[in-house]
Amino acid sequence: MLIKLGKKATFLLMAISILSLTGCGSLNKIQAKQIEEKLSEMYEGEKFEVLALGNRFGTRTNDYVKANVKEVDSGVIFSAKMNTKGEIIADGYAIRKVSRQLEELLNKNLESEGISASSMMQGIVSTDTGEIEVGMSLDDYIAKHKPDFFGGYIVVKESPNNTGAALTKALQDTVHAVQNIEIRINVWVIPKENFDKIATDFSQLSDVDNSWFDDKDTLSNFLVFVNSKGADIDENELNQLLQGGDKKFQ
Repeated sequence: MLIKLGKKATFLLMAISILSLTGCGSLNKIQAKQIEEKLSEMYEGEKFEVLALGNRFGTRTNDYVKANVKEVDSGVIFSAKMNTKGEIIADGYAIRKVSRQLEELLNKNLESEGISASSMMQGIVSTDTGEIEVGMSLDDYIAKHKPDFFGGYIVVKESPNNTGAALTKALQDTVHAVQNIEIRINVWVIPKENFDKIATDFSQLSDVDNSWFDDKDTLSNFLVFVNSKGADIDENELNQLLQGGDKKFQ
């Protein structure tokens, strides 16, 4: 009898767990749909897809749900927050759309120098210059918002052809194209056998920090500042870092 009662109790607990998971999944779908519809209303019929949900309503400090969202046609990925009233209270669509232009320019310059890489960049502004308009060109963004510098991350595929001279030239060419605004970039060198997977995952992020790389198999990491005069790390040291030398943190 005790054994049978134990089995029944176990079955009941399993059933409750399954129902809870099903309910959670349904709630996620409802919230995702709400966010997609609200963003489409805000941005005049553009189509959005929620990739993941983070913060939830009702936690100790949160009264919003946070989503990782993709604009379907352009592929721009950004974060958005919706409150308990179903209102979008914050989203990064406009700035990520501008940043995408810079990322494409930088990626192209790196490729021209024989470096396979993927980047995530953003303008850093110290003073409030007003709202960023959706669809604004990179040049117009620079003229209106006057970023102090552009900062971000690149993941670089391991290769014996990666050199300090090539990296510096690609970054300097980008600096010249953005009206000589300094670039400060955190570089992560990835083993070639892992690069495609990590670069794909990286490209699906709305933002990133160093902790994202904690469980990744990386060769080296360093921060380099580049302006119209050159880089703050000399070519020989960059050569070493790009080939998996000692990590350099600044």
